[in-house]
Amino acid sequence: MKKRLVSLLVLSLLLAFTAMAQAAGYTDTIQAPTGYFVPTDAQKYSSPYYRWYNEDWGWTHNALSGVVTSITTATLNISSFDVDSPYGEVDKIYVYNNDTSSWDYLGSLVGESDEWSYDSFVLGSQYFDEILAGLKVWVDIDSTNTYDYWALTLAKSVISIDGSPIPNPEPGTVPIPGAFLLLAPGLAGLAVIRKKMNM
Repeated sequence: MKKRLVSLLVLSLLLAFTAMAQAAGYTDTIQAPTGYFVPTDAQKYSSPYYRWYNEDWGWTHNALSGVVTSITTATLNISSFDVDSPYGEVDKIYVYNNDTSSWDYLGSLVGESDEWSYDSFVLGSQYFDEILAGLKVWVDIDSTNTYDYWALTLAKSVISIDGSPIPNPEPGTVPIPGAFLLLAPGLAGLAVIRKKMNM
């Protein structure tokens, strides 16, 4: 009986680790205390996190070359607060291209006024090497400087590889690791099997 239980445990762990190895993608999240990413929702209107024209800034994602072996698709997801694009605010997002030694424009934040939300930008294969080396990102806040009163706050910058899930856009929330989500059902199944075998 004990030998059978050990065999089932080993098999369950083997299946769980196989599922983890085959799990789609990887997520790299940059947030506070890096740069001017706001640490809490209560500070979203506070300096130095609520930033204006001429307070542009950039950050670098973690190098993923030792973590990710291949990339099929990738997106850059920027969590922002108080982007008033329907009213004329233009906040441009750039990534550094090592091949051309220049900043490539990905697009502008759309966001939502007085709410946290993500804007997603597709990172084509020309940026896969940059992702593996540590993608550099830059935000040009209120790039048109039309009225000189547009400002925004950023909470997170998330690279999602091969469809991996992204955390909530609000500051301070840490995603549950995907490996745990895959392992938890297997462990729950083992508990049920053990209970039945002890009856």
